[in-house]
Amino acid sequence: FVTKDELEPYRTASKVGNQYDLEMKAFHNGKQVSSGTTKDMNWTFAQIIERCSYGTFLYPGDVIGSGTVGSGCYYENNFICEKQTWLYVGDTIELEVTGLGRLKNEIVTS
Repeated sequence: FVTKDELEPYRTASKVGNQYDLEMKAFHNGKQVSSGTTKDMNWTFAQIIERCSYGTFLYPGDVIGSGTVGSGCYYENNFICEKQTWLYVGDTIELEVTGLGRLKNEIVTS
């Protein structure tokens, strides 16, 4: 998590409000499988928060998901690609976002 002021260098104004140009990448076992940028999102974070608050209260600390990066997710892509890709125990997934850092997780059984 970062504060709004930490993202200021990446802010870009648009006709619908402030957007941020943060490059996002996903890696599966070290191989880059996805990339995109938040500036290409259909809605601003302000619009997402507005929609999420319809009919409910949002509180500090609530986490809101903002959707899939430009190239989609494996589930979607497996229906359009010749070679399907799935996750298996022992695989690693890394997600990297400019200004936020990199998160690495290993697939394990419970």
